[in-house]
Amino acid sequence: MAKPDRNTIKRILLVEDHQDAMKVLKVVTGNIFTEAEICSTNTVRSAETLISEEDFDLALLDLGLPDGSGIDLIKLINERQKDTFCVITTIFDDDENLFKALRAGAFGYLLKGYSVMELEKYLKDLLDGRPALSPSIAHRVLQFFRMNPINQQSNRATETLTAREVEILTLVAKGYQTKEVAKLLSISTNTVAHHIKSIYSKLNVQNRAQATAAAMQLKLV
Repeated sequence: MAKPDRNTIKRILLVEDHQDAMKVLKVVTGNIFTEAEICSTNTVRSAETLISEEDFDLALLDLGLPDGSGIDLIKLINERQKDTFCVITTIFDDDENLFKALRAGAFGYLLKGYSVMELEKYLKDLLDGRPALSPSIAHRVLQFFRMNPINQQSNRATETLTAREVEILTLVAKGYQTKEVAKLLSISTNTVAHHIKSIYSKLNVQNRAQATAAAMQLKLV
């Protein structure tokens, strides 16, 4: 997943069923990514149609939609375009929803109720290759990792990573896309994808968010 900038984020999907919250999200994303095309909808079903027809660079997804959850959309987006940044925007601050979203592949979790300026600040963390997290959420994620260090099986698995895989894992954890990693290392995108698949298998992770968490625990970033 690429570390984004204001030029690489060209298409944004907003899925939110509350009109006032949607207005805020449009202002926030429009202020940061001034050249991006913003598509918006208010149900899982309509979002599924958009996702099946078009690719998006960034998706801001509500959890409590009338016909489902934004977490289901993360899975669909990851199946189509793994380099899309998916960020949950929600009122739910419980651990169950938080970690379910992160396990699904969310690269951010923002709580509603903040000002436009504050939301812009947290969303801009993506530009530095960091997950977009509200302060209280970031604290709980770090606390979780401190209380649940990487297990011995995963630790042993890292010992089997090749030097190239460690290099790629580090870049992935810093937010670089498959194409960017390939360019930086002067190898093909297919080769990078093969290495990433191997890394996932060895670390027993399923997506880039989990791989990034593993890299953080291993102090690669």
